[in-house]
Amino acid sequence: MRRLIYNLLVWAALPFFVPFSLAKGKIRRNFSERIFPQRAGDGLKGAIWIHAASVGEAVVAENLMRFLRARAAGPFVVTTNTYYTRDMLRRTLGGSAQVFSLPFDLSFSIRRFMGAAGFAALVLVETELWPNLIWGASRRNVPVIIVNGRISDRAFPRYRRLAFFFKGLFDSVDLVIAQSEAHAERFIALGMDPSKVVAAGNLKYYRDPGRLPAARAERDIVTFGSVREKELPVLVPVIEALRRESPGVRVFVAPRELTLIAAIERQLPEGIPVTRYSAMKDGRREAAGGIVLVDTVGDLIDIYAASLVAFVGGSLAPYGGQNILEPLFVGAPVIFGPHVENFSEIARVVLARGAGFMVHDGGELLSKIKLVIEKPNVRKELAEAGRGVLEAQRGVMEKAASLVLETIWKRSTSS
Repeated sequence: MRRLIYNLLVWAALPFFVPFSLAKGKIRRNFSERIFPQRAGDGLKGAIWIHAASVGEAVVAENLMRFLRARAAGPFVVTTNTYYTRDMLRRTLGGSAQVFSLPFDLSFSIRRFMGAAGFAALVLVETELWPNLIWGASRRNVPVIIVNGRISDRAFPRYRRLAFFFKGLFDSVDLVIAQSEAHAERFIALGMDPSKVVAAGNLKYYRDPGRLPAARAERDIVTFGSVREKELPVLVPVIEALRRESPGVRVFVAPRELTLIAAIERQLPEGIPVTRYSAMKDGRREAAGGIVLVDTVGDLIDIYAASLVAFVGGSLAPYGGQNILEPLFVGAPVIFGPHVENFSEIARVVLARGAGFMVHDGGELLSKIKLVIEKPNVRKELAEAGRGVLEAQRGVMEKAASLVLETIWKRSTSS
């Protein structure tokens, strides 16, 4: 009955969803691939299918794949929601995995994509709870595993009102590897079998040291990363003040979505020279006294490696935050706003260890940025504390990979 009701609602929404999607550039770019996908599952018997919604989840997926591959697991299929994450993964993974856009959660799209698949497992990064996707895998006797599982503070009350639905959905999930005990308890409260929930730690704490850019000794950049539109009225005056009061510092601005590039350019005061990062990569020189607008995907970690300090956006307005650990991986002190509901545990750890600052407005943000760039000892202390945050989480990815392979083995021996 749950499946029938869900699919009736999906089909009822479809006439409205299609024109909405075609009007949105971000969705339109891979719309046809998601509604009429190719039969990726045909000929991929034994592949581990990992789904990562966007860039942050894709990094977790890449690291998890390396740990699984080291144990002779594979081959791999990776899906994602956005065209730019798909393109980034195709570049970074090369031939080590097949990469596709995830089909929309329409029963015929999911069936077409899976084809005659004999996937070894479906691994969902974080909270990609697409019912037809999960039911389709379960129907084919494919174990469904949620890694780095989390349910945000904002989503949990809404999900609880639908606990009767999630209980039926979670019956098709074999294992949840949650970010923390608190997130594990939320999955259980929504109906997940407690014996199938493990709190392993946050996989976003991990990066392969051998694949990170070298932290530069000479840093002269202040980066505003993962910026969202409602933050621009606060950030633009801060950027202007930095250009005026700290002329030796270069300012880089990286929006969370590439579709925000034009909005940023409109809101910057006339007379501020703007250089696009893509042009710099092609050899164009950076405009003196201006800002660099990062219009590429996958380069932010390299920019953080050259940054004196980084502000991580999605946090000065109610967006829930972004991964505030990214700058710490390459030794850059981090600043973020109060709206970090989706990263509340990480934020608490960073603040408790003195690895970063939380700010509440533009004035406080400017003050903390200037403190870090003007006081080398403060910068050093923050960077050392950041390394401590990351060191404390060693072994989490190892545990997650072992649990994934154990679940696959159990299903294979019981079928």
